[in-house]
Amino acid sequence: MTDTELRRLSELRSLLEGFAARHAASHPAPEARHLDPLRAILKRLNAAVRGRDYRGFREADAQLHSTVVAAAAVPLLREVWQVVWSGLQGFHQRGFEECFPDARVLIEEHAHLVETIANGDPAAAEDAARSHVEAVWFRLAEQQRAPLARGDDPLQRAVSHIAFRLQRPLRLTFVAEKVACTSAGNLSRLFRQRYGVSFQSYVLRLRLEKAAELLKSTQLPVARVAFRVGYRDVSRFGQHFRRIYRCTPRDWRARLVATAGKFN
Repeated sequence: MTDTELRRLSELRSLLEGFAARHAASHPAPEARHLDPLRAILKRLNAAVRGRDYRGFREADAQLHSTVVAAAAVPLLREVWQVVWSGLQGFHQRGFEECFPDARVLIEEHAHLVETIANGDPAAAEDAARSHVEAVWFRLAEQQRAPLARGDDPLQRAVSHIAFRLQRPLRLTFVAEKVACTSAGNLSRLFRQRYGVSFQSYVLRLRLEKAAELLKSTQLPVARVAFRVGYRDVSRFGQHFRRIYRCTPRDWRARLVATAGKFN
């Protein structure tokens, strides 16, 4: 299977799992028969990481995704998803072992997905599922990517990396050297040339735009939104958000709710 075909198949998996997570979270009361197994699987994933049990981690990971799809209770969805999942196994197997040291990040994503389903937040659950699948694909592709080809765009490589790593620390020197395969000075120049802002300003803008989207479409607490876009300090997140949107994150959400109410 070509890289393009793999990417398209991964996009289909993202759509299916996002759809499944949304429906799983839409049930009036998420069923314990699904939530209890999901929480048990999270414990298995953590144990596998601590014990460096690569095979156990992969098996638990597959079971977690299958359980989320089953929790949607949509006829034939699990069968369709299984076909897509099976088609991606060769790709996943080649990259999983190289990414295993970073497995705790995957567990954080899994835990967030389970939490959004348990809280009955369909939009947040869909965002969590799709973001996780797309980030995993990018991480695996990044591990296997050949050296920078002639004509490849270092800025595009950097922008793609940022989009899939918003919740993680992002440093110009690392992104320039390890992702864009250029110097920090040149990458900084490319950002100013293309977007009219510095690398850090671009990252900040993207984080706050994503935060505004999550505040609008989900019920996630402000602290969780801050964490999802890369802030560990909620007060700092509030300061940055207020600087751009001229109000606090809570006020932003309240205004959107009030505005929506006028049209309902």
